[in-house]
Amino acid sequence: MSRNNNLRRLAAGAGTAVMAVGFAAAFGVTEAAAAPVNQSTNSGQWTFNRTISNGTPAPGETITVTNDIRWNGGLAPTISALKDIHPTCLAYVPNSSRVNGLGVGTTTPDATTVSMNGSWIRSAVDRNISYTLQYTVGADCARDTALTTGAGVNSNQGLGSTNANTGPNVSVTKDATQTTLAAAPAPQATKATTLTATVTNGATGTVEFSNNGTVLGTGTVANSTAVYSWTPAAGEAGQPFSITAKYLGDATRAASTSAAQTGTITAAPSAPAAPTNVTATPGSVIAGNAVSVAGDAEPGSTVRVTAGDKSCTATASQSGAFHCTIVATTPGSLNITAVATNSVGTSPASAPVTVTVTAPPAGAAVIVVDPASPTSGTPATISVVGADANSHVVVKNGTDTVCTATADAGGTATCTWTPTEGTHTLTAEVTTGGTATTVTKTVTVGTPIDPGNPGEGNGSLAGLFGSS
Repeated sequence: MSRNNNLRRLAAGAGTAVMAVGFAAAFGVTEAAAAPVNQSTNSGQWTFNRTISNGTPAPGETITVTNDIRWNGGLAPTISALKDIHPTCLAYVPNSSRVNGLGVGTTTPDATTVSMNGSWIRSAVDRNISYTLQYTVGADCARDTALTTGAGVNSNQGLGSTNANTGPNVSVTKDATQTTLAAAPAPQATKATTLTATVTNGATGTVEFSNNGTVLGTGTVANSTAVYSWTPAAGEAGQPFSITAKYLGDATRAASTSAAQTGTITAAPSAPAAPTNVTATPGSVIAGNAVSVAGDAEPGSTVRVTAGDKSCTATASQSGAFHCTIVATTPGSLNITAVATNSVGTSPASAPVTVTVTAPPAGAAVIVVDPASPTSGTPATISVVGADANSHVVVKNGTDTVCTATADAGGTATCTWTPTEGTHTLTAEVTTGGTATTVTKTVTVGTPIDPGNPGEGNGSLAGLFGSS
């Protein structure tokens, strides 16, 4: 090829290169903004001084390779091709090759070589030649791995040389990730806390959970989250915690660590203490009357008051106060105690308080309904207290007979009644030795309490916490 033809070819290549620059700008091909890497290597009688504009590019970025070549021998040969050797995951940017600043035609003899073809005569005066070209970094590049590059020269006189490891190496960075951490519920001794890490960018792999720098365990990322269950030991109560989640990365995504979740491990909950300040009012009642029981217990705990075969329940308020009512039916000394229950367990019984229950005056029988304020559809106990022993008792609701019974040795007769809503007049006809007396009691029966709406139904304490 003549020198003039070669110049025309170079000029045509330069025009093509100018068009390529416009094409690259229009479609957003940009040079990576990062530190270049350089390596100088002797290959045969040539020196390859190669510079890559970004030694740690990211997928999608464009890098520029510059190779300043010098002939070190005697009579300079004529160069017919300059070769740039690259990893297969780097895609040559078409028409980006230039030799000594002028565009040049290229071929790709294989997947790793770009050959810039022409005829360049070097001399003792001008021993140097330089080329540049660009690559786009592919998503299929191995990450954080040294990718080798190289170069070569084809020339006459058998003086060409190729070195696939000329360098410098390129290491494609992994995609950045962000990791966040949530801990719920707050760490408490002997209670499980779920640690949930969320990792961005479609991460796969493993998250390492740590407390105060000590690894607690790991979780596998699935659908961007990894989970670990941590139960602090009882002895860790009161100690500070600093929990982090570290995503360990995968083949294409970089590791990242969450901000720390900090605080103090709270003590494990315990069963409540025995209720205190338990009182029963009045301290002495006639059988058939109510006794009001009050005291203090763990706020929010359920308190059960027991008095002989009777009981009532209440929920301690935020201040710890509780109150419920028991109907005393059996003459004698009535010991009253209370226990409190929370989610952990039940307390010991409170110190007992005693109420004296006296029998009604002879022949002065009374009707006792337990609970004192019954609800519709719930069985209640009707007791006739104060009759003579072995008396015959007939209990009626209006004109309807509820039951018949015989008074025991203590003068008490009992039966069961399932009331309906409304106001009822109960009568008890007590017959002793052929003589009959009648006693009467009016009872109001409320609607059943809806568990989902405790504000409905019978609102009295006895109705809410009736004896059983």
